[in-house]
Amino acid sequence: MPKFTITTDAGDGPDAFDQPLDFPSAKAATADAKVALTEMARERLPENEEANLAVAIRDEAGTEIYRAGLHFEAQAVNGPK
Repeated sequence: MPKFTITTDAGDGPDAFDQPLDFPSAKAATADAKVALTEMARERLPENEEANLAVAIRDEAGTEIYRAGLHFEAQAVNGPK
């Protein structure tokens, strides 16, 4: 089974998993990365008005094969009168 290294960044610098993870394919690894990105957003956003989140995947050779990011910014506008 192919191995992939996932690196996440929740706004405080990149954090690579210590060990490569097994996935049946690159497509399965990228699907998992998308889920990881949404989970980071769910954990970070209730406490913050802004977030820059990212995830990247490298194959066994160390070549980056996928990158995704999410920028979130919230601002209160014209509150209730």
